Amino acid sequence: MEPSIECALARVTTGEWAGALREVFGEYRPATGIEGQTLGLTGDRVEVLRERINALAEKQGHRPRIVVGKPGLDGHSNGAEVIAVSARHVGFDVIYSGIRLSPDEIVQSAVEEGADVIGASVLSGSHIDLAKQILDGLREQDADEDIAVVVGGIIPPADARELESMGIRKVFTPADYDLMDVMESMVDVLEAR
Repeated sequence: MEPSIECALARVTTGEWAGALREVFGEYRPATGIEGQTLGLTGDRVEVLRERINALAEKQGHRPRIVVGKPGLDGHSNGAEVIAVSARHVGFDVIYSGIRLSPDEIVQSAVEEGADVIGASVLSGSHIDLAKQILDGLREQDADEDIAVVVGGIIPPADARELESMGIRKVFTPADYDLMDVMESMVDVLEAR
């Protein structure tokens, strides 16, 4: 701590300071993404949901596909990754491309992959603007009737109502912590189409 205080007093920039520490100690990069990740979801609810997904796959001619996207500059990926891993665990085909995507990149991925739903995870507070851009992008691609959009994040109730009035099919907040409830809700959205 003492060298750090000396650096601050000597007006060393954070970038210079961090660069020197990286040279000495290297840089830790935690594993991110969904490859190799598993969850311990088990029990009757999982089996019932998998049966619903299998029935949906039979009806559609393909497994339900979800594009999980992190639009904007928000770098908090845990929630999106847990949703992606959960969706894969219960039977969805999952496309997850990481963080800091533009709404156009998410829409393009969903269109190219033949997705049934986009799950946008937004923790930056810009959920209304980003959701609007995703919905507009789907309309421009004539895919707004084919691809449902759900949004998760720290979203006040008034904003959740606005998102739903814009065409977002379901809004998830930290109150929606039960992963099986979230997965069942997403299947409800797809079955309702």
